[in-house]
Amino acid sequence: MTPGPMTDTDLGYWINDADNHFNEPPDCFERYIDPKDADLAIRYVTGPDGERMQLFAGVPSKFDASQGQATFSKDELEKILGDTSNVGTGRGTVPQEEGEPELAIIPGMLLNRLNPLKGLSDEERKAFVADFRQKSEAFGNRDLRLALMDEQGIEKALMFPSAAHDIEYEFVENVPALYANIRAFNRWMHEEVGYRAEERMFLPPYIALADPDLAVKELEQVITDGATIFQTKAGHAHGGAANPWGGRSPADPVYDRFWSIVNEAGMRLAVHLGGTDYQKYGAEWSEDPSTVLGDFDAFQWMSYWGDRPAMDFTSAMILHNFFGRFPNVKVCLSELGTVWLPYTLRKMDHAFLMGRKAKWAENGRLDRRPSEIFREHFVVAPYPEENVQRVVAEVGIEPIVFGSDFPHGEGLAFPSQYVAAQLAGFSEADQRRIMRDNLEQFLLGV
Repeated sequence: MTPGPMTDTDLGYWINDADNHFNEPPDCFERYIDPKDADLAIRYVTGPDGERMQLFAGVPSKFDASQGQATFSKDELEKILGDTSNVGTGRGTVPQEEGEPELAIIPGMLLNRLNPLKGLSDEERKAFVADFRQKSEAFGNRDLRLALMDEQGIEKALMFPSAAHDIEYEFVENVPALYANIRAFNRWMHEEVGYRAEERMFLPPYIALADPDLAVKELEQVITDGATIFQTKAGHAHGGAANPWGGRSPADPVYDRFWSIVNEAGMRLAVHLGGTDYQKYGAEWSEDPSTVLGDFDAFQWMSYWGDRPAMDFTSAMILHNFFGRFPNVKVCLSELGTVWLPYTLRKMDHAFLMGRKAKWAENGRLDRRPSEIFREHFVVAPYPEENVQRVVAEVGIEPIVFGSDFPHGEGLAFPSQYVAAQLAGFSEADQRRIMRDNLEQFLLGV
């Protein structure tokens, strides 16, 4: 499908977006889960207190502090679950409420300099909110979203449905439920939207590395279904059923069969910000290791959210000689920012020049500097308000791609405005590389 006519925000070329989002329907897991695994499905229900809550195989979300670590008896659970006739039924429609759609989060409302509400009068604010309220149905509707992409000047986008980001953390101690819901989630994505909708919306299926054999099984299925990109989480891989709160390097040879298939198929990997168990390390710093993101204090947020998992993942993939073994694999880091990146590349290069050994490398040596390996195999999207010139000065233009984070509150309401706001100091050629060309090469496997 060719994009529609360009808009008044025309840059002279179409944008490619490395961090966009698509809202999945809340019942997608129960509709697409294998009926034999019905009791493992992720569900939204009304709790005993009358409040809406999310259950993971019958257990409240770890992020729902109001429920604590509650468990329910069989009778209580049956009452909470109510009608389960939709389990395993597959494709369906989401009932639309009467009146105007609700819109709790306005794109860009949490930004500072690029906040679209900044400087607007009360009437202009109301008009802005009303406009996006009417557009909000497109956040989870394939055809409407393609039309909205036309309006925004976006040709291609990596679109991350939100539920996948935290599913591994929620099911850390229940590996069978983890893979049953991953299969359901990927089935919904494939059957109702498509992994490569019109070769414009690229929705990467999620694959966890908790069980190497089950990961291979899911990988082979999504390849059969036409996926060319898949996603996993930042940070260490799951430690496996025998060590659920432990971890492994994603480059550990236990996964070699999995990565060999990825390498031979030319699949690309997308890594996105999401829930990890990194707060467990807080026990060694007088912090509560069971605290979840919404309750993190300043130390926990700084130490365990975002940057640290991104640094660990990137350095493990390079210093554990992943790319020496699987040279065809390319990685996109989305919604992980770039503040941590210059330091990490300098530190890895320093280790290399000091002669520090690289694990799982022949003779313990990489064949070139880690920073060179990064530029060849990674692309990364700065956060919307980060200093792009600073990171380009350190790492070069080649790995930098544009990410809007639309339609989140930290995202850009009008993606094309990023060029004037953040890239004014670059040549037009380099602006285009960031806004389009670098991600184009990643998406097409060039």
